[in-house]
Amino acid sequence: MRVKLFILAASVALAQAPAPVFEVASVKSAVPGTRGGQVQFLSGGRFVATNVALNFIIQQVYELRDFQIVGAPNMMALIADGYSARYEIQAKGDESATEAQVREMAKALLAERFQLKVHKETRDLPVYALIPAKGGIKLKTAAKDDKRPPGRGGIANMDRGWIQGSNVAIPALVLVLSRSMDRPVVDKTNFTEAFDFRLTWTPDSDTSGDGSCPASFAAMQERLGPGPVPTNCPSIFTAVQEQMGLKLDPQKEPIEVR
Repeated sequence: MRVKLFILAASVALAQAPAPVFEVASVKSAVPGTRGGQVQFLSGGRFVATNVALNFIIQQVYELRDFQIVGAPNMMALIADGYSARYEIQAKGDESATEAQVREMAKALLAERFQLKVHKETRDLPVYALIPAKGGIKLKTAAKDDKRPPGRGGIANMDRGWIQGSNVAIPALVLVLSRSMDRPVVDKTNFTEAFDFRLTWTPDSDTSGDGSCPASFAAMQERLGPGPVPTNCPSIFTAVQEQMGLKLDPQKEPIEVR
């Protein structure tokens, strides 16, 4: 069962032990136009967020995906503003704090600075279940000479409508696919091996008029120069099925929300 965060503008909290807090913390707006961004849980009880939106900070602190954040209108308006407003956070707690303890301190910091409150409930939400397609999964097992631990590779955005990965696991693919869909993707493949893949499709937002996509690495090199690649790609649904032997099946999933 997936965990989802339900954000309230106000709630009555049950009496519980005081949460650990940072000894010092600075929260300020990032410099507009700054590129890149990350959230880090560091040794020495440190928490650092660099040029990131509030929505992303919440995802990292609570270990959630974007679709797992819903809530009261005033709090969601604050989060929506955070898509364009970026923050810089520097915070430090006890030097012996574990990563789990730093996360709890970060939650307390969000509650203090952004008045963040949470509670749990369950909802049926629309998702795309990633399942084996008729004919079986076509994923290529990762190269045996890859020195990285199985599933610890990466996925790169090679071009619009083209992603490519090596030595990755299904959870990583699910996260990337979710960014290109109108609803979250959940894994129901039962596929546990590390694999290499290349997936090409025509993005729904492609308004270039040529509807083209790269057919090979050489074609991508050509596309980066003048002129489009004269190879039409299918929709992402067809591409996932034909190129990977998987299917994006519209379903509803009972999800525990917070």
